[in-house]
Order: sequence, then C-alpha cells, then structure tokens
Amino acid sequence: MEEALKKAEDVVLEAIRRGNFEEAGRIVFRDVFKPLLDLIFHIEKEVDRNTENIARLTEKVDKNTENIAKLTEKVDKNTENIDKLTENVKKLLGETGRLRGRDVEFRTGLTLQGWFRKNAPDYEVFIWDGTEADILIEGRGILASIDIAIKPKIEDVRQLKNGIGVIEENWGRKPDLLIIYSRSGIIPKRVADFADRMGIKIVRKPAEIRKILDESK
Repeated sequence: MEEALKKAEDVVLEAIRRGNFEEAGRIVFRDVFKPLLDLIFHIEKEVDRNTENIARLTEKVDKNTENIAKLTEKVDKNTENIDKLTENVKKLLGETGRLRGRDVEFRTGLTLQGWFRKNAPDYEVFIWDGTEADILIEGRGILASIDIAIKPKIEDVRQLKNGIGVIEENWGRKPDLLIIYSRSGIIPKRVADFADRMGIKIVRKPAEIRKILDESK
C-alpha cells in the first residue's frame, strides 16, 4: 500500500510540474480517495451487517431469556408440586404406620383375650374402642386399663394416665390398675422410670398381667 501511494505521489507531482492539474486531480481521486471511499463503503456494509446480526442475536437472547423465565416458572411449579406430594406421602406413611399400629394392638388384644380365657377365666378381657386404652380386664373386683405398645413411649404413659377419667365416665368405674403391655418386650429405661413415677406397670408377658391382677385382690 505504501509503495502504491509513493508511485501515485510521483505521478501527481509530475503532472503538477507539467501544469496538468486536471490529470493530477483525477490521479489523486482514482488512486487515493477512491480506495479510501471503497474501504469506507465496505466498512459501512460490514457495520450494517454486524448491526443486523447483533439485532438478531439480541432477539434470540430475549427469546431465550423469556424461555428461561418460563422454564424457571415451570421448575418452581414442579418444585411446589413435589413439596405437596412429599407432604402427602409423609401423611400417608404416618397414617399407614398408625393403622399398622392399631392392627397390631387389635390382634394383640385378641391374643390376650384368648390367653385369659384359657389360663385365667376369672378375668374377662374387653377390647376398648378408644384412645385412652386398648383393652380392659375385669374380674374378682378388679378393673385394669391396659395400653398395648410395640415399644412403650413416654406418650403411652401419659395417655394411659390421662384416660382414667374417660374410662370411669364410660365404664362406670375408675380403673384400679394401669398397665402397659410391651408387644416387642423392649422397655426403655427412661420410659420405665417415668411409668413407675406415674404408678403404671409395664409388662412383657400375659402371665405378668395376671400376676399383677392376682396380687391386687
């Protein structure tokens, strides 16, 4: 480029020395200004093209932003639905566990009922339809309120103790004995200590219940 300009300069100077200014002007325009104008025109076209591309890209970015916003909204909605589903599953599992526990309590109550009929017929076992106890055992002037638990908890002790008034109101007399029957045979020490302070016995076998009843006459 520098060499071409030098040649053009020499030609222009020669034309000027000859007094041919018109030719010198044409040379300047042809060899200097025209390439510059062509370059400027080319640059403008590139700028326009790039501007158009940037506009398209901006449009795509805006569209992607909109899609991302919609996707985020869907994710939030799905997260909310998952949270609700998780909560419902927890409730269902809790209810299933409660029903399983009630089933165990009922079947254990029937087992105790059969055991007492065979081994201690002087006592009658009644399945109690309430939350205060699971069975009542009556005989020889004694009434025992019994809660059946797979593994006794502090709440079982409190429930049995707090249910005395309800049983008295519905059965017609106050329980003489409060007993928790551990279906698993496991009795946590802290529960045993708390039950002892509340005057409640915790047993593992039907024979232990009969022994407590016999000793209370």
